[in-house]
Amino acid sequence: MTAPLTLIFPMAGEGARFGYRFKPFLDVRGMPFIAAAFAPFRPWQARIGRICFVFTRAQEETHNVSARLAALFPGLPVETAILETPTAGPAETLRQALALRGINGPAMVCDCDHAVDVAGLMAAADDPTIGCAVPTWALDGEPLSAWSVAAVDGRGQIRAIREKALPEVGGPYRGVIGCYYFVDIAAAGAVIAQGRLLYLSDLVSHVIATGGPVLSVPVRDAEFFGDPARLAACAEARRA
Repeated sequence: MTAPLTLIFPMAGEGARFGYRFKPFLDVRGMPFIAAAFAPFRPWQARIGRICFVFTRAQEETHNVSARLAALFPGLPVETAILETPTAGPAETLRQALALRGINGPAMVCDCDHAVDVAGLMAAADDPTIGCAVPTWALDGEPLSAWSVAAVDGRGQIRAIREKALPEVGGPYRGVIGCYYFVDIAAAGAVIAQGRLLYLSDLVSHVIATGGPVLSVPVRDAEFFGDPARLAACAEARRA
């Protein structure tokens, strides 16, 4: 039987692109970002053993985050990891959350500023031979500065990944959506600690460099609302 999955939403960022407002509670399509981001996982609730939201003490005190999350997700296995201070980057945010909550086993680490069809990613999580998988998006017309970029081989394996630029190996290239699956999240946390990694793409690079295949899961159905322009585009699509 497949082990229960932990779903982790790091939310400790400062929200600079939205005027330093608390991004998870901003509105998209009539609901908070974090509710929209979780919505694609609802068909798989039975597979999810824990849902961990990560944010800072200052955010908790300013926005009453724990109470609002409890109200948004009644009956779900919600827990929080409250960081005393901001971290240097997403990888360290994840490492501290894992330590605070004692999280291990299979997990997905997902941003709160997109809603992505996760069917392929959940299928990957059901395959015990897959150690790491990420959803990817066609880059046609997309600015590279908005993406981590993956070079994908003919078997659907990611050969290299790079922040906001093409990897130095040949393509084809796809954009990496911020929803990372790891079969052993505690081991991933140890790698972050040892390497003092900054981004989760750095963690994926380590997996590739040490011989662990990383599966690209192509996605065609997604909404992105991580900056004002994309959020406005979501609103326009809703009105259309």
